[in-house]
Amino acid sequence: MAEWLLQIAEEMMEFFVIDLLRMPGETPIIIDLGIMPERILPFIPKERMICLYTSDEEIKRLYYYREDHRMILDVINLTANPAESIIKGNQSMIDFSRRIRNACIQHGIKTLERTASLSVEGQFWQIRNHFGL
Repeated sequence: MAEWLLQIAEEMMEFFVIDLLRMPGETPIIIDLGIMPERILPFIPKERMICLYTSDEEIKRLYYYREDHRMILDVINLTANPAESIIKGNQSMIDFSRRIRNACIQHGIKTLERTASLSVEGQFWQIRNHFGL
């Protein structure tokens, strides 16, 4: 599933390339996509990026229970073993997130882990400081 998610994100990237190329060169960019940085680095220097990722614990606690994922949970609840499906799905999402995070670290892209203890305001200030805003 993690590999499938990466393939979908790569396909989506083609839709964003033109928009990225049209942006002014000094504009900070936050991309909230599950995409490998190698696909973005040809268009955006790493200094203009930040990688936000969710902690493993938050993925397990929230992923299928978010309002925008309600339809996924509705389908999972129709399976023979919903609890097992959620566990396996969460592990795929964690693997997917780790692959992207590790690639960002390898490329020297600033990373920020979203945890239950980091408020939205706290994230905002860290992002703002990273971009010198």
